[in-house]
Amino acid sequence: MPPWLAVSGPSDSPPPPPPPEAAPAPHVDWPGRVLRIALVAAVAAACGWLLAPGAVHRLPGPEALGTPAPATIKADRDYDIVDEEATARRRADEAASVRPVYDLEDGAADEAVARIHAAFDLMRDEEQAFRQAGRDVRDARDVSELDRRYTAQRAGFVSRLQVVVRDEDLAALAAARFSEDVERELAALAQRGLSGMIVEDLKLLPADREQGFAVRTFRSGALQGERVLADRALVRDVATARDEVVRTAAARLERAPAPLRAAVVRLATAMVRPTLSHDQAETERRRADAAARVKPVGIPVKRGEKIIGDGERVEKRHLVVFDGIRAQRKGEDLAHLRLGGGLLVALAVAVLWRFARRNVPRFRPARRDALLLAVVLVATLGMGAIGLTIADALHERVPSLPPPALSYLVPFAAGAMIVRQVLSAEAALLLAIASGLTAGLLAGQSIGFALFATLGSVAAAGVIQGGRDRTSFFRAGLAVGAVGAAVVAALGLYAGRGALEIGTAAVAALLGGAVLLPVVVVGSLPLVEGVFGYVTDVKLLELANLNHPALKELIVQAPGTYHHSILMGSLVEAGAQAIGANPLLARVCAYYHDLGKIRNPLYFAENQRGGENRHDTLAPSMSALIVKRHVTDGLELARHWRLPRPVQDAIPQHHGTRLVAYFWAKAQQRASDEGGRAAVLDEGLFRYPGPKPQTREAALVMIADACEASSRALIDPTGGAIRGLVAKRINEIFSEGQLDECELTLRDLNAIAAAMVRALEAIYHTRPEYPGRPRDDAQRPTVQLVAKP
Repeated sequence: MPPWLAVSGPSDSPPPPPPPEAAPAPHVDWPGRVLRIALVAAVAAACGWLLAPGAVHRLPGPEALGTPAPATIKADRDYDIVDEEATARRRADEAASVRPVYDLEDGAADEAVARIHAAFDLMRDEEQAFRQAGRDVRDARDVSELDRRYTAQRAGFVSRLQVVVRDEDLAALAAARFSEDVERELAALAQRGLSGMIVEDLKLLPADREQGFAVRTFRSGALQGERVLADRALVRDVATARDEVVRTAAARLERAPAPLRAAVVRLATAMVRPTLSHDQAETERRRADAAARVKPVGIPVKRGEKIIGDGERVEKRHLVVFDGIRAQRKGEDLAHLRLGGGLLVALAVAVLWRFARRNVPRFRPARRDALLLAVVLVATLGMGAIGLTIADALHERVPSLPPPALSYLVPFAAGAMIVRQVLSAEAALLLAIASGLTAGLLAGQSIGFALFATLGSVAAAGVIQGGRDRTSFFRAGLAVGAVGAAVVAALGLYAGRGALEIGTAAVAALLGGAVLLPVVVVGSLPLVEGVFGYVTDVKLLELANLNHPALKELIVQAPGTYHHSILMGSLVEAGAQAIGANPLLARVCAYYHDLGKIRNPLYFAENQRGGENRHDTLAPSMSALIVKRHVTDGLELARHWRLPRPVQDAIPQHHGTRLVAYFWAKAQQRASDEGGRAAVLDEGLFRYPGPKPQTREAALVMIADACEASSRALIDPTGGAIRGLVAKRINEIFSEGQLDECELTLRDLNAIAAAMVRALEAIYHTRPEYPGRPRDDAQRPTVQLVAKP
């Protein structure tokens, strides 16, 4: 509490607060928990029943091709049908567009040269070893021995050369002693034959000359690069390459002995082989990847869209859609659908509720509030189901309009706007998200429709805080319709729809928000007020009208009380605005809080005239009984005039359990004057029955009642005197524990005190002195408080 609220003094100090007690064990609200679980179960069951599609026509099969359809068949929800045949054709076309892959062995010639060199080295090493053994190659016997040694190394020579060698060819090479000149000639011919790209047969190359084929170049098993080859002239077959070797050998070896020339040509042509080979595995892999990248050819079918009309001939395209629907429905069971829908709604409600309870400080709903949220959610879903059914029926009569456009007419945002009229913005936001998600499920599991319903509901909860008249609802509806139209247009652009379809859907969303939404809300609010006991700003404005019969009766029977109530209305409205409470509700509660004084107006000081006080002849206990009776009378009159429950609750709560202090003090003084011979005083006779204020608005009425009544006794209502008076009264109420059961903090009390001081200063402002008219403070009238604490 701020320091200036702490009022001290021997005569007016409140009793010290009781010592703090040990914190009680946490109490588990089992009835509330059971109620929440029951509500979630009931909402899940109702929503699951609404979300499950009903019975549908038996879908025709392949045997119905070419026959008339037995009935009009529409989609019961959104489907994305896959056309398997069209998908297969597109994938085949994509795979066929992939170029065949060929692998080029770029180092084939070098490898052949290396093999030739290794084979010839083997034989020359044999000759070198023979010579080192002291043998003479000029001797016939030694030559014969050397030939035998060459023959013994034949297997190694063939292994290194990787070519089958005839006996006569080996003999011709041996006669030349495997010389380096012969090796160079053979290597040159091999290089000539293996140069470029060689295939076994040119007929094996791809027939599509324009497309070409991919050539991957490898060297020593490592990929060097890839290119696309379209010029087939760069490729030779093996026969052509060998012919080129023969022609080249005829020119290069024309002086060589015939056997040697024949041997070299045969070895060189034998070493010619394909260097370009078709990689079947890589080609198939690439074609498979290309086919896999092709998305399935989809046929989007929207909820309510007519697939085939009654009597229309069943065509193949219809069977494709029917097969797709059957495939997606495979394994579906109505009970499972309802169970799944109910579980989804239960999870959404439970998660949102738990999050709001833990993380949103102002979300503290009562049981009545939870019941209202549950009923509104189910009612919104039921209204949506009816609206979508009507939209489907209208689509049959106006087939030119797309079904989604008619669905956007359904005012799903009505639930959030209704809740915002009677509950907090946090509660309305919670319902907006829950109802938007369930609307998406209802519209055939449509994400787009869920976005439309959710954003529209959030907008409805935010654009209107409290409708003061019907016009405000239509203005808010226009804003919600504009938001819905923008969302629908964005969804249409994102989906690639045409301008006409987007425009039609946007107009439908605008009309649904601007016309149907306010009509539904205005028509539903009286039902919500009557069934759940809530009071809206529209109802409060009717009660705040000073021509209300109750207030007209009050001004006739108890004019002082009427004036006191009107002044209190200014105080509580200022205090409510300072702490974020409902100013209109607080003002109306102030107007009707002393309604019971109509029955016995002259027993209350503000209605007494001429100095007469009827309590002078009564015992203090009887006077206290008469004063307390105005609470009971006020409740009876409030029920007679059918005041809303929050206004009725403020009548007993604005006194709480406080003492009728004046008569309690008078009774104590009388007992003291009688010397203690009187019976022990019963404090309960002088205490109001309560309850203590349960809401911030009722607490404001209690504080304003005390401050306004006490301010009448101020002889000089200066700013300091008013501040001291307000601080004293708030401190008394706080110290008595009257504010323990409402959500007022010390910061709120500080703001309330400042606001009420400003309001009282405006009421008792000092007027300037008129010239020639002296001020006589002694003649200022004062009011003695008799009937108020």
